[in-house]
Amino acid sequence: MFAWPVKKPVPQDNETAEPDLDTRIAAWQRTQDVTAADRLITAYQPFIRKTVASLSGRYIDTANDEEWSIGLAAFYEAMQRFVPGKGSFLSFARLVIASRLKTYWQQEHKTRTLNLDDMELAENDVDRLARELSMADDIRRLAAELYSYGILFSDLVQSTPKHQDTRQNVLAIAKTVSHDDELMAVIRQKKRLPVQKIATKLAVSAKVVKRNRIYLLAATLVYSQPDSEVAAWLDEVRGHKA
Repeated sequence: MFAWPVKKPVPQDNETAEPDLDTRIAAWQRTQDVTAADRLITAYQPFIRKTVASLSGRYIDTANDEEWSIGLAAFYEAMQRFVPGKGSFLSFARLVIASRLKTYWQQEHKTRTLNLDDMELAENDVDRLARELSMADDIRRLAAELYSYGILFSDLVQSTPKHQDTRQNVLAIAKTVSHDDELMAVIRQKKRLPVQKIATKLAVSAKVVKRNRIYLLAATLVYSQPDSEVAAWLDEVRGHKA
C-alpha cells in the first residue's frame, strides 16, 4: 500500500526561475492572496507560453488558442498543489501543464504528441507523476497523525498485508469504520482501535482486526479525510471508485 514506486527524480528547472521562487510560492500558499497570485502568473507568462508551445509543438496565439488558457489555469493549479521541498516549482508546474493539456486533447479528440524529451522523464504518464507529487503533503500529515497514536511510518510499511485479498478486506473495513461516528469518536479519544467493538458492530473477525490493526488504523484515518489524494488512491487499491 504505502510502498511508492521509485521514480527518476524530476530535474530542477533553472530557466527564468528566481532563486527564491519556491519560497514565494510557499508564502503565497499561506495567504492565497489573489493580487499576489496575479503578479506571479503575469511574471511567469513567458515560461507558461514557452512550455505550452514546446508541448504543443507549434506557435501559441495567446488571444485565440485554448491551450494558452489551459496553461494559465494549470500554472495556478500548480501554485496551489506544489509541495515545497519536493523538487522545483517550475518542474512541477510543467508537469501539471502537460497533464492538463493531455486531458484537453483527449477530450477534444485531437491528435498531439507531447514533447517531453526536454523534461528527461522516465515515462509519459504525467498525470500519475503529478499525482504522486501532490500526495506528498497528505503522506506527511498522515505520518504526523500516526505518530500521535504511537505509530511510526516504518511500522505502517512493515504491517502492510502481503496478500491482496487481505488488503482489500481491511480497506473495506477501514472505510466503514471511518463513516461510523461512534467508532471514530473512540479512536480519536483513546488513540487506538477498539478491536472488539469494531468486530462486533461490523460482524467481522476480531482476529483480522487485531492482526492488521496498524494498517487498519492508518487506512481509517485516511478515509476520514475523503478529499485527500491518498483516500482516492486507496479506493483504487480496493478496486472501487467510491
